[in-house]
Amino acid sequence: DPSNTTVFVGGLPACISEETLKTFFQNFGEITYVKIPPNKGCGFVQYVRRADAEAAMLKMHDFPIHGKSRIRLSWG
Repeated sequence: DPSNTTVFVGGLPACISEETLKTFFQNFGEITYVKIPPNKGCGFVQYVRRADAEAAMLKMHDFPIHGKSRIRLSWG
């Protein structure tokens, strides 16, 4: 879906907050919202622009957060 601007983030450590997740992704563009459902080990980052979401997916896939777990990204 070319209008999708939401990135699914899997493999998150349980201790990560929505604010911390946002700091990892905000360098790629303006974020509409960040959501981490309780006890799921995943989250969602929605950008204003699809190009920013694409850039985040390219750069952040398999990125180590808090040193141990590597995140997996896909369209949310």
